[in-house]
Order: sequence, then structure tokens, then C-alpha cells
Amino acid sequence: MPQHFIISEYGSIRRGSDYPLSERVNTLSDIFVSESTFAFLKQLTFKANADSVLSFTIQKSRECIRIKKQVGLLETSDGTQIEILPKVVRNDNPVQARMCLLKMLRYVPDLPFHTLTQAHLHHANLPLWEVFISAFIAEMEKLTRQGIQKSYITIEDNQPFLRGKWLLNRQNHAHPETLYVAHDEFSAAILPNQLLKTCLLFLVKRSRHLPNQTRLRQLRFAWDEVTVSENIDADFEKSKGLMRNFKRYEKALQWAKVLLQQQSWATSGKEANDSLLFPTERLFENYVAKGFKAYLTDFDVVYQDTLHYLIDDHAGKKQFNLRPDLVLRKGNRTIVLDMKWKWIEPNAPKQSIEQADLYQLYAYGQKYNADALFLIYPAHESFQTPLPPFRYDEQLTLTAIPFNITNSLANEMAKIKTFLE
Repeated sequence: MPQHFIISEYGSIRRGSDYPLSERVNTLSDIFVSESTFAFLKQLTFKANADSVLSFTIQKSRECIRIKKQVGLLETSDGTQIEILPKVVRNDNPVQARMCLLKMLRYVPDLPFHTLTQAHLHHANLPLWEVFISAFIAEMEKLTRQGIQKSYITIEDNQPFLRGKWLLNRQNHAHPETLYVAHDEFSAAILPNQLLKTCLLFLVKRSRHLPNQTRLRQLRFAWDEVTVSENIDADFEKSKGLMRNFKRYEKALQWAKVLLQQQSWATSGKEANDSLLFPTERLFENYVAKGFKAYLTDFDVVYQDTLHYLIDDHAGKKQFNLRPDLVLRKGNRTIVLDMKWKWIEPNAPKQSIEQADLYQLYAYGQKYNADALFLIYPAHESFQTPLPPFRYDEQLTLTAIPFNITNSLANEMAKIKTFLE
């Protein structure tokens, strides 16, 4: 059976044969894989655009592959599945990290993760792939209870008798005993159903979780009359024009597309087989921005504002559009915030804050005539309260504040609001 590994972003993938058994202990920081798995990943690191996902390095004369700021699922050509989780705590805690990832995925636009329920979050002890399968199953079970939709479709074939319309121009004259006819049939073999059935059969072979396997077999029986898609990509494209009549199928089809085509959000990991990868920084930014919009209703909240340019005039043109992550306005007050997926160390020199980030926020402050600036970083055990303010001048200060993903979004935003006051 193919292996399943769990690793955190920034973790290292090592070739197991390079290490004695006593050193091969899989953690969220290090995993030890087979020769074939390592060879596939090593080859991947040298392909175009893979540098945003993986990097190849040498450590103590032994080859090593590092995970970058990507989370999600990566499957190699030999079937090995690598689950990459966000770094949210120092100690290995895959359940907590997976729950944080699922919470952030619920706010990804244009993908079906918003259908993940609180019950799915409570199943964070399962591999991520099985959580996704469970969500697809839930949508399929709902459709099955409502009834599989059917429609009239035109079928053309040879018949021993006249049925429907005789297509004389397509008659096989070598077999005059049959007629080539076209007739309408009320059938479940329509594109949306075929795509869902194809995904269903795909997952029957891929799920390793017994409850999911049982539910998939039950659905397979219920959808037995439906045929499969012969061209997944083309059929998904064709099905777009049918969605007006299949509105209740929308969520299930979104899941089917993600699971069959392994779609991801702004990922460049397409060289990998069956990859579902997400840039952690964008997940974090989107999650926090949704929190501000949902819970800071007394502010006018703008995500990635484009009102100002760094250069107001160069040869008659504005240059270098500024794009702060969040701009809050309330009366005459303006607050500018930026989000960074970086590990802050309060006791380290300069607290691990990059100088370029301070320059960037200063430019925002000047152009937006901001009353206050904030940098939002993920919270962890050593970073639970805001750092002492960075004072640019008498009027403008910047404060680095922690955002705890393990907390509920409502509670965390209540805390953040006290920092803004």
C-alpha cells in the first residue's frame, strides 16, 4: 500500500537509505522516504516553477529536499502521499495544524472548501485527503436523497426497428436489416451525473479510510445506472452551460473538479502527480481579511486597496501602485495593516522582523496619511502579545500583532479590535 507522510512547511524530506534506522524518525520537521519517492521529488525541484514549492540542497554530504511556503497535498508518481501542514506550533501537533489549515481553506474563493462544516474540522485527526473525500460524499448523499436528476438525451444507433427518426444518410447499407435512428431517451447518463460518477469511482480506489470506503460503495450502488465521463476536462467545460438547470449539483461538481483534476489555488505545483497545494501566505491573508470584513463592521474595510502610488509623477505618469493588505477607515481615522506569514521571535535581534517590511509600511503610512500601522503575524507559543511599537516619528507608529489561527475567528477578531483602539 502506498505510504502517507505528514510534514510541516519548511520541513525536510530525506532519502531513507542515507540514514541508519536509529536516525529515521518521521516528525513534522523531517520525513524519510523511499528511493523512488525521493528521486521523483528531486527531479521535480529542477523543473520550471517548482522553486515555489520545493528546493534541493545538500546537508552534511547528504541530499535533502525542503518544503517551502506551501501546504496541502502532494502525491508522487509511485503513489506516496505527502501531506504538508502549516507551522503553527513549535511542537509536533498534526491534528491542530490540520484543523488550522481546514479553517483557512474554508475562506478560499472560487473553490468548494467553504462547504467544510464544523464536523469536518472535528475530523482533523484524519488525513486531509480523507476529509476532502468525506465532504464530497456528504454532497453526493444529499443529491441521492433528493433524487438523481434525469433529462432527455438524443441517442443515435442501429436498431432492428424504426424508433424515433430514421437517419437515412447514416444508414449502413451493408446491413439493411437494421436502421440507423435517432431517438430521445429519459436518462441519468447526462454530463453532470457522469462527472460525479467518474469522481465516485476514482475515490473508491483512492480512499483508505474504512467509513469513507463504506459510504462510497453505497453511493456507487445508488448511482449504478449512470455511465462515466470519457473526457473529464472537456465535460467539465461543457457542463458550465448546463448549471442553470443543475443548481443543486454545484457544490458536488466543485468537489469533483477539485478531486479529479487536483485543482489548487494559485499553485505552481502542477508538475506533481495529483497535487493540491496552496501558498500559506495567501491562505493566511485571505483568512484574516475575511475576519476583518465580517467582524469589524464599524470600519470601512478594504482588502488590497489600490488608491495610491509610490511615485505620483514620473514623465507624466503615476508609477508603482501600492497595495496594502488592509485599509480601515472610520470617520477621519485611517489604519493600514499588512499580513506576513513569518515566524516572529520576540527575544531575537530585531524580533526577526525584516527591514524591508518596515520600509514598506512606512511608505503606506505616508501615502495614506495613516493614523496607525500594523503588521499581522501568525501567533505561536512565544508570540502571544503585541511587540513594543516601532515609532517612525512623533505622529506615526507601527505595531506588530499576533493572530492566533487556533482560536475561533470571532474570538480572535474581538481581541484584534482591542489592539486597534
